[in-house]
Amino acid sequence: MKKEEFLKRLEEALNKLTEEDRKKVLRKYKATFTRKRKAGKSDEEIILEFGNFNDLVSEILKEHNIDSPAQESAGIITDFFKEFLNVVEDIVKYITEKSPKEIAVLILKIVLTLILISFLKLPILFIRDLGTGILDILFMPLSTVLIFCWRFILELIYIIIAITLFIKIFNTIINPNKKRKTKK
Repeated sequence: MKKEEFLKRLEEALNKLTEEDRKKVLRKYKATFTRKRKAGKSDEEIILEFGNFNDLVSEILKEHNIDSPAQESAGIITDFFKEFLNVVEDIVKYITEKSPKEIAVLILKIVLTLILISFLKLPILFIRDLGTGILDILFMPLSTVLIFCWRFILELIYIIIAITLFIKIFNTIINPNKKRKTKK
């Protein structure tokens, strides 16, 4: 990789920074290239000294307080829904390529999966009612807020479980041999 390609990649990777901060970082790395070239190093040697590109970008972003836990959570949620959309896309692709009999079997599997997911709501409802009964003992304004939060959290948990189960089941039904990449 040459200097210009490296700087272009770096500029794209730092798109979360303000334009001013991005320009400042790029000037710093351009100056480093100039200084190290005068010392007789090639572009490739200089880039190797910077280390792993992704680690470098992460470090720069951390220095500018960009990668906060909230942003990481947003990325996790985005990845979660992208995976869900990928499964829906796979289902559509599967339907267009299969015979009516295979489509009917798929519809039956979808119905059975939805029934299974709806039965998973029963323990959530039990826990919700149990928690609501306990929280209802508190004073009125506080108990109302806590009950709302309790119910909201449980509904959110149910939605996450339902979507995750849907993704897992249909990944195995539609693409039994395909391995989805997982982040570590």
